[in-house]
Amino acid sequence: MEIEQVSVLTISPIYVPIELKTGVDRSSVKYVSFKKQLKEHKTIFTSGDNIEKEYESIEHDSWEHRLFIWQDETLSPNVLFHVFPNNIAIVVIEQKFNYQDDVKVLENEVQQYTNEQISQFYPAFVNAITGLKTELSQDLFNFELTNSQTTNVFWISRTLLLRANTLSKSVSQKLITKWLNYTYRPIDAQEIISGEIDCSLTWLNYVIVDLIHPIDERLESMILAQYYYSAQECCNKLLKHAIDSAYNSPNNIQTHDLLSKSRVITRLHEVDYHEHLKYLTRTKREYIKKILECWDFEQLTKNGQRMIVICSSKIEDTENKKREKSSLTTDLLLVALSFFTVFELSLYLTELSREMMSRPALDFNDDSRSFILQFIAGIDTDVMFSSGFFLTLLLVFIYKIIKSR
Repeated sequence: MEIEQVSVLTISPIYVPIELKTGVDRSSVKYVSFKKQLKEHKTIFTSGDNIEKEYESIEHDSWEHRLFIWQDETLSPNVLFHVFPNNIAIVVIEQKFNYQDDVKVLENEVQQYTNEQISQFYPAFVNAITGLKTELSQDLFNFELTNSQTTNVFWISRTLLLRANTLSKSVSQKLITKWLNYTYRPIDAQEIISGEIDCSLTWLNYVIVDLIHPIDERLESMILAQYYYSAQECCNKLLKHAIDSAYNSPNNIQTHDLLSKSRVITRLHEVDYHEHLKYLTRTKREYIKKILECWDFEQLTKNGQRMIVICSSKIEDTENKKREKSSLTTDLLLVALSFFTVFELSLYLTELSREMMSRPALDFNDDSRSFILQFIAGIDTDVMFSSGFFLTLLLVFIYKIIKSR
């Protein structure tokens, strides 16, 4: 059986314990100072440092959405962590594998090797992130460095790296055909073999012909597309968790905070996506739109919007209940105050009237005794208090009628 050595590059979104704080302005003086600090780290470097002005050149992106790229060449030059906001990094690993006419075996070997590499390099990455935890960076980022030294790998996508001069080989043609057989566009295999297109970037199994090092727009587009998709999935999961908590958790305060936070994070991610597209080169923008169209990214974002509506409705419902409860409390306080006010008034009138009747000298300025005070003085005390109570009920009844209208 003929053995062919093939280069495979994997692109894997993973969870990382560093997150850009909500609402941070990446053009602020603080953030620019942080980027300068990154240059002091041997294994961490930013990309896009040469960008001075927006739209300075149409040949390059005029904005870098990544926070930074982590690489430790002493461990391996082929493993890169592209770190993005929202606790997400895209790990890119390139390696050669032996292919023996069995695509399934090759896919399994690639995924197993990638998982091993990520597990091996992740602790070193976390240690490097720990070194970034300074007073300045804590104003910009949330760190969760108390977590274990293992991470959550969302998925592993596989990219065949081929040379144009090998496409005429029978082994290469069979490999491409089988590799793309279950993707969104299996017809891409024949178009790549005939030279009509130079890549297939549809679903999990990809092909890139003549990858350009160190920066290839096809690879860069796939990295960005995977970030946007995985970040939107994380936002949707956060919204689902918030909705579940809203309808099943007794902790209303925590639930309200979770609903608000998840809604804001999702909306900001959508804003970032549309805002960032305008800074990309024309080619990258077209690649990303085609990739995300294959992945039904629009449906994913629409689901997020639907869940935002549910969250907003639940928040509004919670606020309405709070207002109703507050209104009820206010009503009860008004009833209590009115009762004591009327009660105090009846007590005062009873005391005053009887004092005036028993001491005529108190009304020496009047021509005759007050008929009203004389009448009140003759009323029994219990009757006077009871009338005050019924007057309070009458006031409450009138208040309810006015409020209902």
